[in-house]
Amino acid sequence: MSGPRETYVERERRHAEARDRAHGASLRMSTLRMATFLGLVAALVLWDVLAAPTERIAAAVAVVLAVLFVVMVGRHRRIRELERRQEVLRGLAVEGLLRLDRRWDELEASLPHAEANHGEAPAEHAYANDLDVFGRASLIRLSGPVTSASGRRTIRRWLLEAASPDEVVARQEAVRELTPAVEFREELAARGRLAPASEEDALNAFLEWVESDPWLLTQRWTLLAARTLPVLTIVLAVFELPHGGVLSWWVASLALQLWVLARVRRRVVEGFPLVEEGAPCLQAAGPQLRLVEGADWSSARLRELGERLVTDGEPAHAALARLVRRVDMVQSRRSMIYEGLAPVLLLDVHLGFALDRWRARWGPDVRRWLDALGHMEALSSLATLGHDHPDWCMPEWKVGESVLRGVALGHPLLLPAACVRNDLDVGPPGTFLFITGSNMSGKSTLLRAVGANTVLAGAGAPVCATSLTLPPVRLWTSMRVDDSLADGVSRFMAELLRVRAVVEAARDSAGGETPVLYLLDEMLQGTNTAERRVAARAVLRHLLEEGAIGGITSHDLTLADAPDLVPLRKAFHFRERVERGEEGARLTFDYVLRPGVATTRNALRLLEAVGLGHADAPDDDDADEGPGGGEGA
Repeated sequence: MSGPRETYVERERRHAEARDRAHGASLRMSTLRMATFLGLVAALVLWDVLAAPTERIAAAVAVVLAVLFVVMVGRHRRIRELERRQEVLRGLAVEGLLRLDRRWDELEASLPHAEANHGEAPAEHAYANDLDVFGRASLIRLSGPVTSASGRRTIRRWLLEAASPDEVVARQEAVRELTPAVEFREELAARGRLAPASEEDALNAFLEWVESDPWLLTQRWTLLAARTLPVLTIVLAVFELPHGGVLSWWVASLALQLWVLARVRRRVVEGFPLVEEGAPCLQAAGPQLRLVEGADWSSARLRELGERLVTDGEPAHAALARLVRRVDMVQSRRSMIYEGLAPVLLLDVHLGFALDRWRARWGPDVRRWLDALGHMEALSSLATLGHDHPDWCMPEWKVGESVLRGVALGHPLLLPAACVRNDLDVGPPGTFLFITGSNMSGKSTLLRAVGANTVLAGAGAPVCATSLTLPPVRLWTSMRVDDSLADGVSRFMAELLRVRAVVEAARDSAGGETPVLYLLDEMLQGTNTAERRVAARAVLRHLLEEGAIGGITSHDLTLADAPDLVPLRKAFHFRERVERGEEGARLTFDYVLRPGVATTRNALRLLEAVGLGHADAPDDDDADEGPGGGEGA
């Protein structure tokens, strides 16, 4: 059985070859079209200059060549569509390789603008900004492609808010079934990419229109006038124009229908731009929905999504196809022919009635269809994550448990070859993790690994671990806190406000079924050692009292040495090695988590490593941390 890399390499090769064949066929068809066109021109010239009976032969040849040219145009269009489709599929395979290699810049450059722009998380979100949920190197980039606006909205919501355990189990079952379905997942993404890109604002505007009341259907007199007046005007004009006259009845009929148009035109045409804005979404959704409707699934969630796409026995894609044809008419309003005939035939009124009849019949169902498609794309994206990492596992949610237990837990955004995994327990309430170690040893990465995998678990995705069991939790972090000149907030005050939010969240969850899981990296480092120690201990006591579980990192090895905290802490540390050579000291790290508090520091070694060492600096290769030591590390 081939692995994900071999799968992507093979698919990239196969689709590149198919694209090249289609491109060659397109070039040959271009040559044939040009030759046919030139032959048609020559036949028309001969028809004009030759005498009978050869002129009839030239005319016949011209007709044959004209028909052949039209056929070639249609054939050429299909060949170019095939070429583009194969290029899109090839690009999806390349993106898979870029994800595997964590080549974030190239991955971002390869994505369409709409897919690359997932927006930013809310500034005060509980964890998104600390755990790289969005952005260049992020969890959402690591997941598979999501082409639709509804899909992007769905995956964003899933990563920002953990689902209930029952909902997670339903998603996991669907993700497991979709993981080996490589052809289906890539076809779903390709159909979305082949249509024009859709933006979420345009989708929202379209949904607002389609769910509003079809006002025109209440104006029965307008429909009657639109059906009778143009016919009356044309009939009268046909009979009266040859005879002339100062006052003609057809002019009066035309004036009446223009008056009708003036009365309703504003209400009729105000929805046309909203329909046009939603056109890209519709053009992509139709083929995608048809693919989803035609699939046969065993998981309950996937079957449910398929059932959402059928209304009164009619599939969603067929209903959308009718609307797309009406949208084509809306887009043709800019043509000179339409603009010339519209006042005479009241075309805008007829088009408005057609759109209102459609939304009266299907409008209440459109959001359900697009939401179902968004859920399918989000599940497909998470399934791609599982396909790309076959050594990851599905986490297990244990209601009533109070310990997060990870076996071989690693950070999902790291290259698998560079990712060192560790076993770790977080909890139960009344205890806390205390992680120490020198600079760059892996403390912050460990906390982010716990957090990132918790986010994935809450979305229903596989996680970077051999095994992960966890209780339902509310995740809160404090890792990347900056000062704000605009708001007049110092670094220390910004950290205090963030930590206060974590404590308040723990207080709100105290005694409930979803305790807070807190991850605090170098808490309150914006002040001096003595005050930070006192403040950090106070925060820890609050979190312990409220029944939260979690962990903190610190360079201050005595931060958790208070008599009441020592029996509650679960101390672990990371270690480094010093290698000295002709170019000076060099530090190496194994990123292996070990029990106990760290016994070394490396700030002075790093100073030496960058060429800023000093002869007066002590050699602390094997120095033990004394009371309050490690603050500079």
